[in-house]
Amino acid sequence: MRSAAANESPQRYTDTRWIVAAVGAIIAVRLIAAALIDLGADESYYFLWSRHLAWSYYDHPPMVAWWIALGTATFGDHPFGIRVVFVLSAIPTSIAVYLTGRVLFDRAAGGLAALWINATLLFGVGGLSATPDAPAVMFWALAACAFAYLTKTGRGEWWLAVGLFAGFGVASKLTDLFLGLGILLCLVVYTDLRRWWTSFWLWLGALAAALVVAPMILWNLDHDWATFARQFSRLTPRAFDPLRFPEFIATQFALLNPLIAMFVGLATAVWIGGRPAYPIRAIGLLLWTTVPPIAYMALHSLHGQVQAHWLAPIFPTLVVAAAGAATAPPAIRYAALRSLAFPVGVGLSLVGLILAANPYGILPPRLDPGQVNHGWEGVAADAERLREQSGAGWIAAANYAAHAIVAYNLRDTGVPVIAVTGRARYAFAPPPDPALLDRPALLIVNEAGAGRFASCFAEMTPVGTIERRSGEAIVETFAAFRVAGAKPTLLADGC
Repeated sequence: MRSAAANESPQRYTDTRWIVAAVGAIIAVRLIAAALIDLGADESYYFLWSRHLAWSYYDHPPMVAWWIALGTATFGDHPFGIRVVFVLSAIPTSIAVYLTGRVLFDRAAGGLAALWINATLLFGVGGLSATPDAPAVMFWALAACAFAYLTKTGRGEWWLAVGLFAGFGVASKLTDLFLGLGILLCLVVYTDLRRWWTSFWLWLGALAAALVVAPMILWNLDHDWATFARQFSRLTPRAFDPLRFPEFIATQFALLNPLIAMFVGLATAVWIGGRPAYPIRAIGLLLWTTVPPIAYMALHSLHGQVQAHWLAPIFPTLVVAAAGAATAPPAIRYAALRSLAFPVGVGLSLVGLILAANPYGILPPRLDPGQVNHGWEGVAADAERLREQSGAGWIAAANYAAHAIVAYNLRDTGVPVIAVTGRARYAFAPPPDPALLDRPALLIVNEAGAGRFASCFAEMTPVGTIERRSGEAIVETFAAFRVAGAKPTLLADGC
C-alpha cells in the first residue's frame, strides 16, 4: 500500500487560510526569538548606522540602516526594535512567492512556495537578524514577482514595478545587481520577450531603477566609491582552491533545507532535460534569472570561500521553481518528500533558534553556533567598570565588532566609545571630539594583538582582562590597558 504522504494531493496547498495561519505562527515564533536572542556585532554596527542615516555606508548600501531606524523609532532600541522590520519582511516576501507561483504555475505551486520559503534554514534562523540580507531577499522576490506578471500578462507597465523593486534591492545589497543580468538573459533567450528591447516601458523601468539608486551612487561619488570598493574587494580571486566548491554546494544545500534543495535539483534537471510533462517555460523563466549569481559564486568558490548567505536573494526564486516542479503531475512519485519538506524545515529552524539562543550556556563553545553573539553585554559592563577604576575618560576599541557591541550596550551612559582602527568605516558619523586625545582611555583588544598599539600611545598600562562568556564557558578574552599620549592623527586615521 502507498503511504498517506505518497497519496498527498497538491490541492492541499490551495487552502489559503491554513497557509496564512502556518506562516503567521512561524513569524510569531521568530518575533519572540528576535526579542530573546542576543544581538550580534554586525547588528550592533548597523544600529550605529541607523543613528546617523545616510545614502550609503562603507560596507553596504543604506537600506539596513533605514529599516533599523524604522523599527527602533516604533519599538525602541532593544533587540526586538532593531530586528522587527526584518522579521516582518517575511510577510511581503511570502506574498510575493505565492503570487509568483500562482501566476506562473497554479495556486498549489504558489501555496507550496509560500510555505517552503518559510521552511528554509536561511529564513527560519537567519531571517530574524538585522542584516542587509532580509531587504535584499524581499526586494528580489518582489521584482521577480513583477517580472512574472509582465511575462504572463504582456502589460508593459509591469516594467516600472520591476525597476523600482530591483532598484530598492540594489539599495539593500549589491548582490541584487545580478537580477538585472538575469532578466536581460531572459530577454535574449526567449524570442517572444525580445520585443521588449524596443518598448519604452523597458527603458522607463530602467530609469525607475536608476532613480532609486541615484542617491547611493552620488554618495559613493563623494566618498571614493567606498561601498563598491569594499564589496568588490571581497571578490578578488585568490589561489586556486577547488575544495571550496563542494563546501559552497553543501552550504547552499543545507540553508535551502535539504528536501527543498532536492526539488530545486528536480526543477533544474527537468529544465535542462526539456521534460515536456513539466512546466518548462515557467521554470526556465525563474532559473535563468538565477544563473548569473550562481555562475559567479561557483567560479569564485574555486578561488576563495563563498559566505553561506551571499546567495540569499535568489532563494525565493529557487523555491518557486522547486514548488512548480513539485506540484507538476509527474512529481506524484515524490509526494512523500514534498509533504515532509515543510515540517522538517520548520523543525530544523526551531532547533536552530534554540541553539542560537543557547539558554543557560548548555552548549560548549565549539558546538555553539551562536557564540559570536553571546557575552557582549558582560564585556561592555566590565569595560565600563575598568574605565572607571583606571580613571580613563573614554573607551578605545581595537576592531569594529568590539566597538559596535560595546557602544551599543553603553549607548545611554554618555561614555565615548571610539574604534581606533578602520576609521574609514565611520564616515557616516560626526568625527570624535579631538579633546579626547588629551584624556587617558581604556583600550580593549584581543590579547594576541595588543603589541601593535604601542606605536599609537605613549603609555600603555595593563589594568586587567575581560572575558566574553557563553554561560560558564569562556569564548574570548580581551586585554584592557589604560592608554595615554595618543598620536595626533589617531581619531582621523586610526592605529
